[in-house]
Amino acid sequence: MKKITILLLCLGLWACNSSEKKEKEVVEEEVSPFIFKDDILKLKYTDYVLDRKVESDIETWDKFKELEVVMAQLKSGDVSYFQGTSKSIETLLKEVVNGIPEVVNTPSIQARFLSLETKMLKLQSVLSLRDIPKEEQLQNVKETLIAYSNLNLQINKKYEKDSQNIEKP
Repeated sequence: MKKITILLLCLGLWACNSSEKKEKEVVEEEVSPFIFKDDILKLKYTDYVLDRKVESDIETWDKFKELEVVMAQLKSGDVSYFQGTSKSIETLLKEVVNGIPEVVNTPSIQARFLSLETKMLKLQSVLSLRDIPKEEQLQNVKETLIAYSNLNLQINKKYEKDSQNIEKP
């Protein structure tokens, strides 16, 4: 019994040491294309900016100014903020929402912030993956810019509604 075990062990070792070398297949990963300023400038969407009245009321809202800087960088083609961790996006938007001035604090504006946060997190996840096509990356950039533009529009609409003096009969 001992001889059979030794014989099988020797045969097994001999079979493993065959002269046939297996070649390892090298698989190249497709690197995601880079998004450039020209690509972002070609995106078609309506970009709303804040009204002057709004800007005078929110000039002490520092975190919103920081959000404006992040979005301006995105418009210029700098996506580095979105290639980090999602914690920075979540933290920024929580601080923005927590610091909303009373003049601007309405459920519709908070909903726009939530929508913007969702789009920003989606963009961050798409840009962190390597095999996402450039068209899909640009689509997510566009969705994020539209969400930010809609936030500005909603803030402007709130001010427009507040400035109307409608007399009740």
